[in-house]
Amino acid sequence: MWEGRTEAWKYFREVQTKDQKYVPLIADTDQPAVEMNRERMEKFRPEMRKYYFDSSKHGTYLEQLGISYPTVR
Repeated sequence: MWEGRTEAWKYFREVQTKDQKYVPLIADTDQPAVEMNRERMEKFRPEMRKYYFDSSKHGTYLEQLGISYPTVR
């Protein structure tokens, strides 16, 4: 299984995208336009606060939400 994945990535890098270079649409110097949503955020932030992670009360965010995530043992 892993061998096929390794071969797929190799084909992707060396054949399919060999001559392509990633060019991000956002420059490192671009800043988010936070002022655009200021009014909306002020309206909804109080409601959002109950979803902020509180590490003093909970070990994980999922635990805070009451979600038991399956673990492999």
